[in-house]
Amino acid sequence: AYESDDIVNYLFKTYGDGQVPLPLRGGLFTNLSSGLSSRFRPGKGTRRAGVKTVFPEYALELWSYEPSPFCKVVREKLCELELPYLLHNTPRGAASRQALKDRVGRFQVPYLEDANTGVKMFESVEIIKYLEDTYGPDAYGALSTVPEPLQMKVVKIPSE
Repeated sequence: AYESDDIVNYLFKTYGDGQVPLPLRGGLFTNLSSGLSSRFRPGKGTRRAGVKTVFPEYALELWSYEPSPFCKVVREKLCELELPYLLHNTPRGAASRQALKDRVGRFQVPYLEDANTGVKMFESVEIIKYLEDTYGPDAYGALSTVPEPLQMKVVKIPSE
């Protein structure tokens, strides 16, 4: 069995009606088909971007909509830079959509908040540039290893 299949089964058993929809029951087929969206961007989000990173004290927060290609590239960059982040999924009809609108005055994703710097921003291109400039291999303070105070420590989640 594939680990992701076990997770999907658990979620539907625990929070749903117990029946996993057919498109999500495919095992190997599901794994292969889920990779189709990445075929035009091979390797993106799957490899570390460099040997050095700035390690934040607080996790970043990203509001995202899973099918959005603009959100996908931001999630890829967060993974490439190995940055901890709290993901707020905003599917249609979800309370998280309204929560984002209440928070910033409109619904638009991707939206990033960085408690480490106070930055709050929209627009995938600008977010990616910010992440590279602030946390990437060429950023001021980038290190090749996790600093001692952050080793084996859970990254803090910004509090409301």
